[in-house]
Amino acid sequence: MHRTSIAIGTLLLVFAAGAGATDTDDLIALDKQWGESGVKGDPTVATKLLSDKVVSVTENGVRGKQGELADMEPAAAGTRYEPTDYKVTFVNPNTAIMTHGTKGAEAHHSLHVLSREKGGQWLIVATSTTPAVVMKK
Repeated sequence: MHRTSIAIGTLLLVFAAGAGATDTDDLIALDKQWGESGVKGDPTVATKLLSDKVVSVTENGVRGKQGELADMEPAAAGTRYEPTDYKVTFVNPNTAIMTHGTKGAEAHHSLHVLSREKGGQWLIVATSTTPAVVMKK
């Protein structure tokens, strides 16, 4: 009986670790789609990904979904979305906190809070972006 319990526990841990990795990969892929669409100035992905009640904090202040969508403009030709250092932490199976940075002309650090809604869709419910400060030597 003890061996059976250990085997079942081990299988559950392996399954849970695999599910978390898949969710992490999915959330990173969503962020990359959002960032790439932002470079193009195309609000399609943001419209689907941002919760109607999202709270966004940037150097320009606090705003909601409409403010985020209104500010989407194409970046200069040749601009690429270059995310770095993703970290995803699950508060529970339906809530994740993502952080990452970006490189390039408009380098920044981001923090997103995501919620898995009914039907399994992930939505961003809070986001904050801070310009990266380049320290001069």
